[in-house]
Amino acid sequence: MLACFAWLLMATIFVQVPNLLGVHEQHKDGLVSVMDATKIAFFTIPITFIATAGFALYYGRAEQYFSYPAMVIYAHIAALMVGIVIQVLFLKSKEINVLEWVGLAIALLGLVLSVYSKAILVWFKSG
Repeated sequence: MLACFAWLLMATIFVQVPNLLGVHEQHKDGLVSVMDATKIAFFTIPITFIATAGFALYYGRAEQYFSYPAMVIYAHIAALMVGIVIQVLFLKSKEINVLEWVGLAIALLGLVLSVYSKAILVWFKSG
């Protein structure tokens, strides 16, 4: 099960590379042109291939443990976490507000409760 989340994290990070290049390009010229976007897409084909394979492995393997809606929620949590890390470490121009941190904490708590729900239910029934 842990390998599924490793694939998800890797895919989520890799899928952000074209986005970061787009933000970088926007900062240079003030606007990303269609040609700039095409260059970024062409340049990142190997990276997006790896990201797509990572998502395929995540969804294909996590299906053994979780429902599809749960997997989608986990993917959104991963995107939120990676987005906050990128914002803080790479895009130092913006601050993260309290609501984003609270939202991340609630999402992570929900993730932990969901992943360990069976063990938690057994613990409550035995106690």
